[in-house]
Amino acid sequence: MAPDETRGSAKDLARDELILAQSAFYLDEQGDVEAAALLLDVADIDFIAWERDYDITNYRACLNAPGWLAKRFTPEIIERVESVLRKIAARHDVHIYDVVIGAALPFVDHTWRESLYARLSGGTVTNHAVRVEPDPRLRRDGFNFDSLEEIKVYDALKRAQADLVKHDPANTITIFPLPLGRVGIGSSWTPDFLVVRQGKIGLIEVDGPHHRGRAGADTTRDRHWKNSGVIHIERILVEETSLDRDLDHLVRAFLQRILRRCKGLAADFGPIWKIFRKVNEDQSLSLIALGDG
Repeated sequence: MAPDETRGSAKDLARDELILAQSAFYLDEQGDVEAAALLLDVADIDFIAWERDYDITNYRACLNAPGWLAKRFTPEIIERVESVLRKIAARHDVHIYDVVIGAALPFVDHTWRESLYARLSGGTVTNHAVRVEPDPRLRRDGFNFDSLEEIKVYDALKRAQADLVKHDPANTITIFPLPLGRVGIGSSWTPDFLVVRQGKIGLIEVDGPHHRGRAGADTTRDRHWKNSGVIHIERILVEETSLDRDLDHLVRAFLQRILRRCKGLAADFGPIWKIFRKVNEDQSLSLIALGDG
């Protein structure tokens, strides 16, 4: 290994982990934040001898990713990652033939059947009665998350919360990451974030690249949330989470829309509130008569 290959890096970092880390940083330096973030959540990398060309052994690079992450490696992203991995690995005398996505082995124990049954019943990772061992890399402040992008949204919500507390400690927000709830149609769903501001409830969903093309399903789901008392639903694309300042703007706009949406509803139902106020003032009217009218 040439002396400069580990320059500035930990000397005790294993070669394979070093190649993975340097590739992730190189992608970030190129401005490919999406691919760099995916490599950050890869468990490890294996180099499998694939073919020999004269005196050179070519390797298949296997990125071992957890199930929730693997589906986010689209062919386009794999191509971008492969281009960088080839360059970085070559500096370590490792010649890459191709790149594939492998499986990071989930944590299990002797209660795996019960744990999996409970997980399937809940539908997703949740912070409501955690039932399985979460990925330790996706924990923050005691909460579990499904992705790095969700953690970045959580951090943005915390920054907004801190700013509100600074201006008025009695008028801030409450943040519920990945809560489990039952909507009016009887289904149990877990939004990415439930946020409460001044007694009003809003949801944030973080949509990845694999989520595109589901606008119809999202519309139906959002309608059921609103029918169940949610004021506003905000959908944030993973591409919008790369820069903190952009994410801070989205979060603050979301918090403002919760209040504006509530005021809009009050305006829409203004005449109804007047009728009910009249009912209270005039004992000669009854709710039955109001319904008949």
